[in-house]
Amino acid sequence: MKKQLEKQEILKLYFWTLSYFKPFILPTLLYVLCGGGMIWGELMIPRRMGYLIDNVIPIKSMHTLVNQILILCGIVVLILIVKSMFNLLEQIIANKIIKNQQTDLMVQLQRLGFSYYEKVPTGQILALFENAVNETQQTYTFLFPQFIYCFAQFTVPSIILISSEPVFFWAAMVGNIIYVFLNRTANKRIQYYLGIETRAAQVSQQSLYDTIEAATELKAMGSKDWFIKRTMEDFNEFRIARMWSIFWRHFRYTTVGLTLTVSIVLFYFYGLNLIQSGQLSLGQLIGYSFLMGLVSRGFSVFFYIIPAQYNALNYAKYLYEFLKLKPDVIEDDNSLDVQINNFDIEFKNVSFTYRDDQPIIKDISFTIPAGKKTAIVGGSGSGKSTLLKLIGRFYEVTHGEISVGGYDIRKLKLENLRQNFGYVFQDTYLFNMSIKDNIKFGKPNATEAEVVQAAKRVSAHQFIMDTEEGYDTMLGERGVRLSGGQKQRISIARMLLKEPQVILLDEATSALDNVTESAVKRSLEELSAGRTVVTVAHRLSTIREYDLIIVLEAGEIAEQGTYQELIDKKGLFYTLVMRGALNEV
Repeated sequence: MKKQLEKQEILKLYFWTLSYFKPFILPTLLYVLCGGGMIWGELMIPRRMGYLIDNVIPIKSMHTLVNQILILCGIVVLILIVKSMFNLLEQIIANKIIKNQQTDLMVQLQRLGFSYYEKVPTGQILALFENAVNETQQTYTFLFPQFIYCFAQFTVPSIILISSEPVFFWAAMVGNIIYVFLNRTANKRIQYYLGIETRAAQVSQQSLYDTIEAATELKAMGSKDWFIKRTMEDFNEFRIARMWSIFWRHFRYTTVGLTLTVSIVLFYFYGLNLIQSGQLSLGQLIGYSFLMGLVSRGFSVFFYIIPAQYNALNYAKYLYEFLKLKPDVIEDDNSLDVQINNFDIEFKNVSFTYRDDQPIIKDISFTIPAGKKTAIVGGSGSGKSTLLKLIGRFYEVTHGEISVGGYDIRKLKLENLRQNFGYVFQDTYLFNMSIKDNIKFGKPNATEAEVVQAAKRVSAHQFIMDTEEGYDTMLGERGVRLSGGQKQRISIARMLLKEPQVILLDEATSALDNVTESAVKRSLEELSAGRTVVTVAHRLSTIREYDLIIVLEAGEIAEQGTYQELIDKKGLFYTLVMRGALNEV
């Protein structure tokens, strides 16, 4: 069950949410002035109406009546103009704030390291961006602007009523006080169910994502009915919580009419007595009725906004906590912006652990020579892929140092560091774009000729041309329309297009058949001439000509040397080769 927000937490979240107004102080002040102009116009109407009834209609002067009606029309037109400016400024400010907030969220998504995405389900992240962002942004598009406006709409007429006819003010407040009393229970229930709804929304979003992404696995495992039942339970929890929160909100709306009726009865009972006794004119009564309406409307909307804002803050809490997450890798403010060419990569007593438990990499030291080919082999879970990610500083080493060209990578700008590397990961990700754009991802300004050439080098051109629209064919989510081998070739093609100094291959050809792998291997050999290549190898026969082979076992270097040296040594590498463990490495 989601714990309700504490008062101190509410204030912290609210001030954080409002902090997005800071860059737009001047437009916000102009917005407030427009709101003041609208309230002034709304106050002028009852005054002119009272004057019209008491002083113009009795004298039966058509000329004076027309003049007063024209003045009233002028006030209404002025209110409409100011209202238009008010609405326009509200949208401009809200859109700018929303843009800044979404930019902050996107930047944070890019700042967070691999460990965040390994721990947090994709559906939960999607729920953050869809539900939490949409609900929080109501603060800028409606809640805060209306809060200010309704506060002024309630306060100014209240002051006028108190200073002239306090009884009318208290007549209005009787209904408002009853409204607040009746809604205490409703507001508590709304907050309770909104807490459940917020949590259930994230859970159901994740369930929906899993249903779509794992459709094949669910059918293959015969678990479709079980998962549908579980997913519907998540949706049912959200639906029930939302049903009750809406019920109590409607209950609150219903009480508005009831309490307003009480105020109106008291107002006219007292007002008509004053008219009968000659202490008040009909025009004044009409004027005061307008003021009382403003007081009641401002008060009721004001108290509608409070629980709605509480709901928005429940969602804002997720955004706040997300933006406050510290990434695993933090770029130093004084990081170096240097260009490094033809550099060695050196591991110096490097250890790494994902958490404070069993280390993945244990105090290893070795050098990847510039312009040479280095292979990393070992059993599953030995730390091969982790080593590649440490080179690009996707994780921060726990102990020790990794240097490129003599520079500790922690002292270099991340963008500077990573522009030297061309990664091809085992788990290939393709975007829901055209094939051409997926390849150009490695070099956004590449020409079509360069894209085609890159595709030909990895034997992808033919299957691309066999698709319905060739290079303009849309691939669908995660490249679902391509086979595993085809996706790997697209991924390698975009890396080739980048032409990096260091090529990092994490079992990059594992999904290719032998013929295609040979063609891709030839292309990689052409590209790698004079470049540094680091390969996590799954087929040991493909690394015979490599300059250095590092054999990992449980995060430690068991052996290193050339292919022949390791075979002659008859150690772990020899054992792997002899038993033909090509698919286990």
